[in-house]
Parts: sequence; structure tokens; C-alpha cells
Amino acid sequence: MTKILRTGYAVYPSVKLKKITTDAKTGKKGTTFIKELLFGDFIKPYISGNEYVKEIVTENKKDVEYIKVRCRNADGYIKESEMQAERILEINFVDVGQGDGCHIVTPDDKHFLIDAGASDNMYRFLKWRFNLNTAKTPPPPFTVVVSHSDTDHYKGFGKIFSITKGAAQQFSINKIYHNGMVEASGSSLDSLGTVITHNGQKFVTGLCDTQEDYEERVRNVAKTGTYINTINKSAAPKQAVRLGSAPIYDNKGMKMEIMGPVAETIDGKAALPVLKSDKGKTKNGHSVIIKLTIGHLRLLLGGDLNTESEYNIIRHFSGSDVAGIRKQLKSTSLSDEKRAELESQMEEAVAKARESLGVDIAKSCHHGSADFTSEFLRVLNPVATIISSGDDEPHTHPRPDTLGTIGKHSRGERSLIFSTELARSSKEFVELQKSNSTKKYERTVTVYGMINVRTDGERVIIAQKLEKPAANRGWDIHPLEWNRETEEFEYNQYLKYE
Repeated sequence: MTKILRTGYAVYPSVKLKKITTDAKTGKKGTTFIKELLFGDFIKPYISGNEYVKEIVTENKKDVEYIKVRCRNADGYIKESEMQAERILEINFVDVGQGDGCHIVTPDDKHFLIDAGASDNMYRFLKWRFNLNTAKTPPPPFTVVVSHSDTDHYKGFGKIFSITKGAAQQFSINKIYHNGMVEASGSSLDSLGTVITHNGQKFVTGLCDTQEDYEERVRNVAKTGTYINTINKSAAPKQAVRLGSAPIYDNKGMKMEIMGPVAETIDGKAALPVLKSDKGKTKNGHSVIIKLTIGHLRLLLGGDLNTESEYNIIRHFSGSDVAGIRKQLKSTSLSDEKRAELESQMEEAVAKARESLGVDIAKSCHHGSADFTSEFLRVLNPVATIISSGDDEPHTHPRPDTLGTIGKHSRGERSLIFSTELARSSKEFVELQKSNSTKKYERTVTVYGMINVRTDGERVIIAQKLEKPAANRGWDIHPLEWNRETEEFEYNQYLKYE
């Protein structure tokens, strides 16, 4: 006897939710398309008397059994084989405009927010997702990671951390992870922490590893500034993470490891090197780096890494000075023998670093900025790259040379590049035409800009919503599948899911 599932999830790569129709003349039943369900979408089947509510439809001269379900706020019918019991990993790269914002749901229903952009887009997505205004049960608690103190990564948390007036439920935060540099108001390096000089190199020390460190820092700064004021809106404990910290999640084959920032120890205390004597480069370059693994899949989230920090990270994981090797290779006076030796050293360094940092999917660091190294992209060597960027910004992200270099150093004949800005293909704001509306503008990003990643560790889909639904599909879906022979994920362009 088939086990009855009280709840289930859509199978790989997608499922077509259908409506049962009846021909008025012949009485024959047929189906029409309602909407497309993504791999892992939650499904609630209708059950009567310990049996699924069913309908029989004749298709191609054969009787086909459908069960009635509810999914994505719609009732419809699917085949029983199109629903599975196992929940999978869900990663939502929300279109927060210019900035980063990622929502992760683990197979055991733990929720993480990795950055939240500068505006209220992440809040609006979560408010819609959890039906904050009328829900009878509260949203699950969130674990938050603030990669670093640039406003386009953290300021959006202000709305999430605050009380929503008139809502039936509120968001709750159980912990906030950060990179240890708790930025106060001011333009100098000292606003990131205590700046010292050691062996001719400047470092930021006085990192706020614990809640007690954080509270002491807040008490002693002259002026707190936007970063501290935003983080203080949540009473959740604050903790710094860096390479060597325990994973922020580790359960049943899924892990979220901390790969950076990479600190040095000076006089028994952790310190982060100042990069190019520049505050912006220093805080960006020491973003929290997360390597997520589940099954065979590896995914990297790297904040706003830059040229200097990428070289430092490669040096740590490879033991080689790739910046120095690159500089030597630019010389026009090298002998063929010396050039071959240096190129061999570079290849060895990249291969060594890739053992720790090689991934299948990478979130592009710094929104597709040109401040990157080709060596770091070679180390990552992903099949797919996801860029989070927005309109109305002076940086022209993603940069043309960044896109070209990502493609050049990605894996496979048909590597993939996704962009939240391009997935939307429209302005972040649209002007409202309704005369009775009190709003002048409305955001569109929570509908069309999000890049969805779903995986069970063996199979992956990366999907973006079609702005104009096709006849029998609503998503542009790109599947990746684990090849047991090559031991790599490969883009399956031939998978037919229509």
C-alpha cells in the first residue's frame, strides 16, 4: 500500500500544477496548466478517509490518476509520482537592488539570512513569504550573517529587526554573526577598531569576538553610527566568525563553514591586516566567507572580496605568493625556462587553493565589480555564478570584464552566469498609474529578480521567474547534475522539463 503523505515536495526539476476540465459535450475530462512548481516546493495534498482526493483523466488513450493538492497559494492536480517526502535545500538570492541579500532554508527548516541589502526589499520578500500581517503562527527564527559593514549589505536588516506595526506576527532573530570589525561613525581606519603597526604592517585589532566585546565596543565609541545603530535594533547575541571558527551550521550532511576573513595572531590576539591603507578596501576585503556543502554540491558566499584580499586568501590556502608570481610573469625579459617555471608555480598554487575553495556555484564577490583577480576565479572554478546587483548605481555592475573573466575561468563548455538585475529586466521601481493610490512608486524586485537555487546534493536547479509566463511554464530553469564518472556537477542543457 502506498504511504499517504500529509505534506510533500515537488520532484526534480519541476512539476506542472494542473486544473481538471470537463468537456461540456463529451463529458471527457482533461487538464489545463495552472502554474509551474519548482523542485522542493511545499505541497499539501487533500486527503479524505486516509486517501488522496483523486481524479482520473484519459491521456493518450490511457487513464491517468491525479491527486488534488494545494501549492503556491493555488489548488490543482498533480500525479502522485510528482510529489516526494524529502525536503531539500533552498537558497534564495533576493533582488535587493544594489547590494547582497540571501535567504537559506535547510532541509530541517532552519532559516539563515546572509546580508539584506540597503533598502526594505528583503523585508518585503520575507513579509510576503511568511504572510506576516495575518499568519496564525510566527515565522521561524532567523540566524543572521552580516558579511561586513557596507550599507548595501546590512542596512536592510533595520526593518527586519524592528517591530512591524499592525502585523499579526513578528520576525525573531536568534543570533547575529559578523566579521569582528564593528564600525563606528567616522572615515578613519580607527572607526573599524584599534589600529596597530606590527613589523611595518598596519592591522585592525580589538575585534569583537563575543557579545561582551561587542557591548564594550558600543559603550566606548564616541559616536555609534549607522552600522551599530542598525545592528542594535536586534537584542540577539552578536558573535564574530573567521577562518578557524566552528561551522555556523552542521547537520545531516550539510555544513556552512567559515573560510574567511583570515586573521593573524599578534601578541596573542586576532588581527586583520589593513589593505592598501584604505578603510573601504579593508572592511570589504575582510568580509565573512561561507562555504556551504550538501552532498556533492559546494557553494561560496564571499561578500565584497577585492584584489588584495583575494591574493591574501590564495596565499593562505596555497602557501604561495601568487601576486608576486603574477608580477614576475609580466616581465618581458624572462627566459623561456624561467617563464615556464613561474607558470608551473602558478598552476600549483591555484590547484592547491582549489582543494579548499573550489566550488560548483559562487556568489560573485562585490556585485560583479572589476576589483577582482583572475587567479581567484580560477581557484573557484564554478559551473554557475550568481551576481547580485541593482539599478541607479554609479559602478556599472556587473562590469563587462568581470563577466568575461567569469565565463573564461568557469567550468564546462556552457558555464552559467545569473544576475538578479538582469533576471528582473525592468526598473527596480515602477510608477503607479492608479489615481486613488497614495503611493507614487512600487518595487518589482520581490517578484521577478530573485535567483532560486534548489538542491538535494546530487541534483540542482537554478531558476528565475519568467516575466511573461509561457503556455505551460513559469520559470526559466537550468539543471545541474552530479556526474559519477567525472565526479563533477555538469549543466544538463538537454533535460526536457516542458
